[in-house]
Amino acid sequence: MRTAAAAALLVCGLSAAKLPEWYIRELPDAEFQARLVRDAAEIERVAGDSFDGEVILIEVRVRPLYGSKISLRRDNFLMRARNNNETSPAQTPDRIAGSAVLDLSAKTKESAPDLFANDSGPIWGGVPGTGSRPRRLGGPADQIGGGRSSEELITAKQRSAAESSGAARLKSLELPLELEDDPGAGYLYFEMPAKIKRKHLELSYDGDLGEFLIEFKKPE
Repeated sequence: MRTAAAAALLVCGLSAAKLPEWYIRELPDAEFQARLVRDAAEIERVAGDSFDGEVILIEVRVRPLYGSKISLRRDNFLMRARNNNETSPAQTPDRIAGSAVLDLSAKTKESAPDLFANDSGPIWGGVPGTGSRPRRLGGPADQIGGGRSSEELITAKQRSAAESSGAARLKSLELPLELEDDPGAGYLYFEMPAKIKRKHLELSYDGDLGEFLIEFKKPE
């Protein structure tokens, strides 16, 4: 699945980096290309969830140079807002998805115990009916609560985010961290409030390959 996702991202070829929204940084052993993705519709189209505008995606293409074997670490990549110095290292797909997700199920009083009239599926955090969306829920993956209204019984069960299709999707799209000879492509995930403007955002890399900085305030 990862190979297919990487191939899809590379379909336009490295020449696509000539477009204004792509930024190129070349280090002795690798070339990096990066594009900021913060449009809510595009994030939802890619990741399957908009994350309430609290997550920024960076689409990255990496090309090893001269037959180099490339090893990357998420915490080598840092997103920073220059206006308030808020920072976020690249996050794991499981953290973005949340340490656990809720499965909400509802059944009418008249239904049999094992028959559900409605199954709303995985919830990416939040408390039903409150409009809030805390994205991380700790504790074991077992039943955490339930409630009864005049019409239906609502049951909430907690399960590992690693078991949810959303977390699996984020993992399949993530930038491969180990590359040898062949280019790799994927996304890095950062927690950053939507209120921070593009012109204040910058991405830095500081790792075994060297270091670079990309300021998104203007196209290149």
